[in-house]
Formats: sequence, structure tokens, C-alpha cells
Amino acid sequence: MKPTIPNPLHVRQAEFGGPQPLFCIPLVAANMTSLVDQATVAVEMKPDVIEWRADFFREASAELLREAAGELRSLVGDTAIIFTLRAMNEGGVQNLSQLTRRALIEAVLRTRTVDIVDLELSNEPPFLEVLMGLARSCDTRVLLAMHNFAETPDNDVLAGHIAAMNGLGADIAKIAVMPQTADDVLRLLQVTTRARREFPDLPLSTMSMGALGSLTRVAGFLYGSDMAFAVGKAASAPGQIPIEDARRATELLLRYS
Repeated sequence: MKPTIPNPLHVRQAEFGGPQPLFCIPLVAANMTSLVDQATVAVEMKPDVIEWRADFFREASAELLREAAGELRSLVGDTAIIFTLRAMNEGGVQNLSQLTRRALIEAVLRTRTVDIVDLELSNEPPFLEVLMGLARSCDTRVLLAMHNFAETPDNDVLAGHIAAMNGLGADIAKIAVMPQTADDVLRLLQVTTRARREFPDLPLSTMSMGALGSLTRVAGFLYGSDMAFAVGKAASAPGQIPIEDARRATELLLRYS
């Protein structure tokens, strides 16, 4: 049985923290044509959430991203959209200055076409303060994220990151780490269970990356994670599983758990 939170977070048709696991398909398009193509394929797979990884966009400008955001909203209908302009030090594909990133994120938030904005916990406080404040004024939820593509930090370190996200007022907390051993995968699940217990009102999305951590993308729901990322047309991180396979595996686990 999937652990739930007392008051699930509703974002369009998605219920974060409810009894049903959520699957998010990332879009990693380099241009508008590719974005339309990937979004069209994704919609046919009926994900609960779609993430737009705008850092994959080449020659991104405020005008282009505003136009793309509007096009994406019209394509996906009432499916919730996460907007992510990932910092390069946490897996982003473009080395943008913080000033540029902030301006681009602000431009998209002001369109009011996206439902959730993903921001790295590691950003400096003024950066987070301004963008989180703007998100609130635009009725956009905030997902605070932490990624480590090299290792899985100690449990207390990971738990501390989630506590910090909660303290800053995140609507959703995300942790993605790279395991070196099977024990690392189990520790990620332990931290997830601990976070669900210590922060019962905070929706979570936790995952251990790579092939070794693929278990967490289908079984993490049993330990308190509310959303997993799955492949539509292309993956955005190592270890993502095609959404049809991920759903099938999760349904079986939940049926017999």
C-alpha cells in the first residue's frame, strides 16, 4: 500500500501524496519542432505530469521560451506541467549564468502557462527568494530539488536537504542521487520513509539513478515517494524506465503489497 499524506496536493488532474503513484514524462527538446513532436508522443501515453526541460533548448531566449510555453500548454491540455531550466552543476545541458537563468525562469512564470517550477536547493538564497515569491504570485507550485550524479550522500545529509526544502516552503521535495552499491539504493528508500514520517504533509519525489537504482522508480512509491520520472520519447536522466513498463511493474507491486 502506498503511504499517503493527510492533505494531498492537487495540481490540475494530478494528486501528489494521494493513493495513486504519479508518473512524469520529461521533454528534452532542442527546438520548437522537437518539443511539439515529443509533447504529442507524451500526451498519447497519458502521463500524470509532463516536465519541460528547457535547458535542452538551443539558443533559448525569453521570447522563444514564452512562445514554447504557450504552445506546450495548448498541446497537453489539462496535464500538469513542470518547468525546469536545470543548472549545469546539477545535470543541466547549458552553462547559463544565474542572471540569465533567473530572467528566463521569470519570463516563463509570468506567462502563467506552467503549473510547477523546479528550482535547485543549491541556488543562492536571493535567487530562490525572488523566484519562489514570483511563483506564488503566479499561482505556480514550487518543487525544490537536489541532484548528485556522483554518489549517494549519508542518510542524515539527504534528510537534511529535505528538511531544508520543507523549511523554505517547497510544495514538493525532490532528491535524485547516484548509487555506487546496492546498499546506497536501500539507503535512499530509508531516507524516503524517514522523510514521509518526519514531514507528513510534504509530497516527495525521490530516486536512485542509473541501472542499479531503477528499482526505486517502480517501488519507491511503497516507501513514500509520490512521483517517478519515466521515458516517453527520450530520457532526461540515467535509469529512467519506459512509462508503460514502469506502470505495469508498479501496478503489480501495489496489488500485492
